Amino acid sequence: MSRIFRQLLFVVCLSVLVFAQDFRKPQNIILLIGDGMGLNYVAANVLQDADSPFRDFKTIGLSITKTIDSLITDSAQGATTIATGYRTRKTFIAVDTSLQPLYSIFEQSKKLGLSTGVVVTDEISGATPMAFLVHDPSRYNKEKMIEKLLDSKVDIIIGGGKKYFLPDNDGGIRPDKRNIISELRTKGYKFYFSFDDLPEVEAYNKFYGILSDSGLPKASERNYSLGQLTDTALKQLSNNSIGFVLMVEGSQIDWAGHNNDAGYALSELKDFATAISSALRFAEKDGNTLVLVTADHETGGLAITAGNYDGSNMIIKFVDNHHTGGFVPVFAKGPGEELFNGIYGNYMIGRKIFKLLDPTHRFNQSDYLTR
Repeated sequence: MSRIFRQLLFVVCLSVLVFAQDFRKPQNIILLIGDGMGLNYVAANVLQDADSPFRDFKTIGLSITKTIDSLITDSAQGATTIATGYRTRKTFIAVDTSLQPLYSIFEQSKKLGLSTGVVVTDEISGATPMAFLVHDPSRYNKEKMIEKLLDSKVDIIIGGGKKYFLPDNDGGIRPDKRNIISELRTKGYKFYFSFDDLPEVEAYNKFYGILSDSGLPKASERNYSLGQLTDTALKQLSNNSIGFVLMVEGSQIDWAGHNNDAGYALSELKDFATAISSALRFAEKDGNTLVLVTADHETGGLAITAGNYDGSNMIIKFVDNHHTGGFVPVFAKGPGEELFNGIYGNYMIGRKIFKLLDPTHRFNQSDYLTR
């Protein structure tokens, strides 16, 4: 065999390998979003915890979080880019600048026969979960978006915000007198209103766990973790032999950043880490699950300014009480993880997920989402 032939053979084999790696298709995808979680938030968790699950990732990228027309984003637009693969404007929920619906990874998942689920510590009507579930021109149309869940095919939702489901004469705040819980029950959903009542693995696989009237209590005030809620969802979703996509949000990391409350932030990060650990345990046992961890934006400009060598007595300061334009991390582990290296626009997270769900899916390449 000549040297030239051997070299050509090597190039061909390498090309085949790269192509195959490019299109490794996980059966399941677990997407975890730390709302407001910039790089220094992750650093704080890692410095404080020698066993932080962030240490388990070898594939790490950086996401640029701007909107289609603004350097600083909000959670609605930030989540929309991840859910759909397109940037839009602030406050928009999975719609483009002409207010037309943007096709989401959840909609694609259902088309492919996969199960879908959402677990958040915010209200279910929050901007991040809604970007995966419905389409609306404003994140503030909460009652309307909850009504739109009647047309969603999502299998599992766990979070807070019971008041948006019920009429104002029945403990809720809906002025239209509709009981959305009753209407969803007619579509086959079960409802659970406390953590202790959430179903075990053999129970119904279409359900809502609405665990509070508004957002869930702070992690420090709950007797259950986001990791336990994630475990509950995974037990149910994994009953689908075709696969599933689960989105988990550590919602109150952002709230802590807005409050410039370091203790609150560290506690919520620790709680979010339990969900990451839950996802990684499942993925390791399953062997065909991609775990992605990222954020929609950074909040507060968190900085670590002092502390002991072991991470104790950490001094944290904030530069602002709003969102900032700093990078947010992207951690990936599992089939397809190699797609998530590098620096890229936030919309590329959604596009990479679409690529793993369906390599034939096409985006409009004429848009100007190139940076």
